[in-house]
Amino acid sequence: MPTQNSDILRATTINQTIYGGGGADLFYWNPAHGGATFHGGDTNEQYDPNPYFDRSGGDRLIVEGNQGVNIRFTTTEDGTAKSGASVLTFTGMERLYLGAGNDTVNGAKAEILAAHHGTPVHGLTVYGGDGNDSIIGTSTADFIDGGAGNDTMRAGAGDDVIQSSTGDDLIYGGAGNDNIRWGQGNFNEIVGHDTVYGGAGNDLMNVWIKDGWTENGPGVAVQITRIHNDGSFAGASETTIGGGASSLRFFGMEQVWTHEGRDTIDGSGAQISGSGAGFHANTRWGDDRVIGSGGDDTLEGGEGRDTITGGRGDDLISANGDFFSWRAPGDGDRDTLIFRAGDGHDTVLGFDRGIDVLDLGGRSYTVSETDRGTLLTMGQDSILLSNVFDFS
Repeated sequence: MPTQNSDILRATTINQTIYGGGGADLFYWNPAHGGATFHGGDTNEQYDPNPYFDRSGGDRLIVEGNQGVNIRFTTTEDGTAKSGASVLTFTGMERLYLGAGNDTVNGAKAEILAAHHGTPVHGLTVYGGDGNDSIIGTSTADFIDGGAGNDTMRAGAGDDVIQSSTGDDLIYGGAGNDNIRWGQGNFNEIVGHDTVYGGAGNDLMNVWIKDGWTENGPGVAVQITRIHNDGSFAGASETTIGGGASSLRFFGMEQVWTHEGRDTIDGSGAQISGSGAGFHANTRWGDDRVIGSGGDDTLEGGEGRDTITGGRGDDLISANGDFFSWRAPGDGDRDTLIFRAGDGHDTVLGFDRGIDVLDLGGRSYTVSETDRGTLLTMGQDSILLSNVFDFS
């Protein structure tokens, strides 16, 4: 009998029909046991669509076994799953967990359901299993985790979150502002050899690999290889964190982040298409190195004792990871900002006077005060220390 609680439900006979009722229910289907019909229900599900937390609530469809399954979504909660002669029809499923087979998931033609009974509008949430899966998202914001295996993920339109996990994956972000993660923040897994295409929109290449739980353990190095006139860029990374070789190639990104660890993001060797084009990087936590390109870059050191070199071009440099406000305070850590002749007209946010270090290569400068802070002028170059007054 269906209840208003969070139940565990499993098809045990051929062509069984199961109703979940209310609550966040778990439905288990093994294609080896034959077809079934699952109805998840719509009430008391406490569904949380936020992909950055525990992704709790909602009814979950869990595919068991190692047989490959072909799943088609007709809406963002309803569809069919087929494996050989076994067919599952399901409704009201907010989250999908695949098994160990080589599975196919297609949400390209799924109708986007309106908010109902406390459940907001949402896309697919798909966790790949151990097989080589092919997953296609919907036209709205999806969460897709390829799991183990060599997976192909196409998120489609919407502001998607895509997780590479392990295996050699091929990822297409599609339209929308996507967050594409390489690694899961663990230090004991081999991520694999992945290729990522951002697509249209403002996409983030989120390098989430670290060695240990401390902020200053060994980190990763990211090379920016090409910068386009529209602000998108390509790059690469290699690492042996996790006990084996992993590599990343990415294209069509608008931002790149790293996380804990002593990371390096280097754009000094990037080929630039178009005058003034630069890239946007943030090393988040740890004592990191950020090296700009010959274009107009936005470089954020984040927390920690960072070394930032803007390079040529008119750069926006943040010593504390905040580039939204010209009044941004410093982070209290000793950052080193390096400037050389020909580096252009740069702006520094979050500068800690008396803590941070300006390395000008021995060049002399003149000081003037503006309504935005202190301006240092060195021949044809200048540095604006935003919200810093009475500089000495």
